[in-house]
Amino acid sequence: MLEAVLTILLFTFQSIVYGGWTISVMSIPLLPYLITLLTGQPNLERDIYLLFVAREFVVGRAIASIGLLVFLFAGIQFLRHRAKGIGLIKTGLYSVVRHPQYTGIIIITAGLTIMVQTLYSNPQIVLSWLMQILGYIILARYEELHLEKKYGENFHQYKRNVPFLFPVKCPSKIPETLFTISIAVIISLAFLVFPFDLIRIH
Repeated sequence: MLEAVLTILLFTFQSIVYGGWTISVMSIPLLPYLITLLTGQPNLERDIYLLFVAREFVVGRAIASIGLLVFLFAGIQFLRHRAKGIGLIKTGLYSVVRHPQYTGIIIITAGLTIMVQTLYSNPQIVLSWLMQILGYIILARYEELHLEKKYGENFHQYKRNVPFLFPVKCPSKIPETLFTISIAVIISLAFLVFPFDLIRIH
């Protein structure tokens, strides 16, 4: 239950391109549109256009779409294996990273963050994205404590062979959590300094 609540909270606090009183508030992609419908603000058509159609956001939209595919495929794989009674999944996307659903969400929200940065530079959005990743690291570690107790050496072997959240093998001398945080910080810094005008298609 705790894992489900934390996952919902983390994904709820992610940003999209949105104008109005919720600007800079991190939210799931459809939440601002629900707010718009409830409050009667007249920006619904414009916001849908920005999110799904506007050419200048094509790069961020493509990245978010890749993340959505990763998330959906990982979810389908998880449900299929659970239906077969397989507890510890090691194949498919689970052979690339140990938490592909979280990785998919991170990619989705990276794409949304890029969309915002393409529109205007906003360090707060990037910081919120980084905080979201830290939240998923905590949540994934919490899950792995239970997996270690349940599967023992079988899980330890899997953990040694498959990366954590990013598909990059951790050097043996660096703690895996620190390595994952370092990757997230490097990506966040890239978001802050990258000239997004170069990828804005007019």
